[in-house]
Amino acid sequence: MPKNFRAKVSDIHSHDPLAPDSAVINLDRYAAMRPDHRLYSVGWHPWWPDPDMEWVERTAADPRVVIIGECGLDRRRGALALGEQIELTRAHALLAERLEKPLLLHVVGAWSEIIALRRQMKPQQPWIIHGFRGKPQLARQLLDAGFDISLGVRFNPEAEAIIPPERLHRETDSQPPATDGSGGA
Repeated sequence: MPKNFRAKVSDIHSHDPLAPDSAVINLDRYAAMRPDHRLYSVGWHPWWPDPDMEWVERTAADPRVVIIGECGLDRRRGALALGEQIELTRAHALLAERLEKPLLLHVVGAWSEIIALRRQMKPQQPWIIHGFRGKPQLARQLLDAGFDISLGVRFNPEAEAIIPPERLHRETDSQPPATDGSGGA
């Protein structure tokens, strides 16, 4: 993790470009960073078609980008076949290693595949499971495989209880407020 990362960051995953300075703001497709001192993450989400790793790599090189991702595997809603999602996640993991930045992972229904990929790649950088809501047994399996875990606003308190503080992250996954009067993003 970047030096003083934990001291500076209280929310490792937000989609709100106006989130507090202690949040890492995820850049959605082709979003631009603001000309300020905020921290960012960048990756190609598994829900998005037509992966553009050139954009991800170019954006990730900025020192304000402190996390690679959100990327990952989604069996329920992925825009690509699972094999293509695995290869795209591998490309993100290689970028994270090259830039020495943590990897933030969206995983739905593909736990054995993400564990196998981590074991195969043997990364030096942390791999963080984003928005974990699973049971303690799955949390234990992920911790044993070397993953860090991030909890959002909804999570299983029994799983939280077994995550060591140095491997636990927090996130809001918050969206910017709606401007159309709908009350949500």
